Amino acid sequence: MKGLIRRGAERVARVLFRPLEERVQSQHKRLIGKLDRLEKRVDAAIARGQAEARLLASRLDGRAATARPRRHGARIPRQRDELPPAAERRTTAGIPAERIVELQACSVCGSGAFTPVCEFNRFLLSETVPDLDAMRADYALCHCCGVVFARRRASGDRFRYLIEHFEETIGRVPASEQRGTKLLGSRRLGDEERERLRARAGQPMFVSEVPRQKNRQHLPMLLRDRLAVAAHVEVLGSLLTPREPRVLEIRPRFGAIGGALRRLYGGETYALPLFEAQQLIVREVYGTCAEHLLDYDAFTIPYPGAFDLIVANHLVTHAVHPQDVLATIRQRLAPGGHLYLYNEPDERDFLESGKSIFNTLNPFHLQTFDAAALARALQSAGFDPVFISHHHDNCIALARVAAEGAAMEPMPARERARRVEQYVQARDLGILALPERLRGLFASEWEMAVQRAFVAGTIDFDGDGNLRLLKR
Repeated sequence: MKGLIRRGAERVARVLFRPLEERVQSQHKRLIGKLDRLEKRVDAAIARGQAEARLLASRLDGRAATARPRRHGARIPRQRDELPPAAERRTTAGIPAERIVELQACSVCGSGAFTPVCEFNRFLLSETVPDLDAMRADYALCHCCGVVFARRRASGDRFRYLIEHFEETIGRVPASEQRGTKLLGSRRLGDEERERLRARAGQPMFVSEVPRQKNRQHLPMLLRDRLAVAAHVEVLGSLLTPREPRVLEIRPRFGAIGGALRRLYGGETYALPLFEAQQLIVREVYGTCAEHLLDYDAFTIPYPGAFDLIVANHLVTHAVHPQDVLATIRQRLAPGGHLYLYNEPDERDFLESGKSIFNTLNPFHLQTFDAAALARALQSAGFDPVFISHHHDNCIALARVAAEGAAMEPMPARERARRVEQYVQARDLGILALPERLRGLFASEWEMAVQRAFVAGTIDFDGDGNLRLLKR
């Protein structure tokens, strides 16, 4: 009887106290929500206070306060335990596993003093890679000439594989999936394709858009290229006095520079194009001798005689053995001859623009530098820089063979410290800007990267107290 009464009492109590329990649970949830909102408001207030403190500090230091960018990008986790595990990579069969060169000294000047600045290239961002070794470049800043060089680089059959898969290597649509003939593509030409391209190359280059002609067969890229390289023809014609020069173009797009120099000053022109389609265009459109293709790894100049001018596009950046390349060019220049470099990317492209260092340094970017480092690189190879500037944010340089005994002044320690700090900031920004699937690769240093990026001003709190990238 007592047990029956007790169970009845418990049932009645549960019925009576259930609304109270539900009310307590509801109040508890509301309290938790209020605490979360309060925490966000506190974080936001802290963020505002930190911004005001930075502004006050800049005033006390006597520096003009600059407006901080407020356009927010992706949210940045604060703690490493917020990062998902790194996604596994798919690899493609076929790339030779051997012939990875590991350098113990600068690829340009040979100095053994350097500071590591970035370990990965653009393959880090790819879901499919040739193999896991392809992602590693181990870039280092040379303390002497100031060039940043890849300490790990493909050579031999491995490098040729990457060239044959050029579009995939630099993140474009694979050549096998492209439609039609790509004039800058790596795909080899079949006989029928070659004849069709030769017929189009024979069409007039200057085709008026008004009135528009039907069934046009010309190649519009040729005129665009001719206009684009006109600046380089202007530089060369203004700084030199060409008289029937013997000119070699290394990696011309379509041979417009050599064609213009021969048209204006006479002489002979030779070329080392990178791919077959360019080789055909150089021959058919400009009549330039282009019997051989460029080999960035085993570089040679397979034409006889000396040259008055060697014009090179994107050469130092991609050369597997830049010391040997520059030495070969120096040997093949006639007395009083000149080397002209153009389209050499400046490291400002990722150090100052907010771009990802990983995305910018593709697997063919084996050297990168600023204008001062490019000048020292030329001096270390026995050249005397005549003119160094920029065109479309890329470095251009005209240099002549230096007199015997000319020396290179090493990079000042202050400049080295500044550039190392810039690379630290660029690498931190590249890490924080990674897709979520890749952030786990850097879990061990994530919190330090967040802290350094906040101090550098590349991330900041938004109005809700979340850390976010700042867009430029």
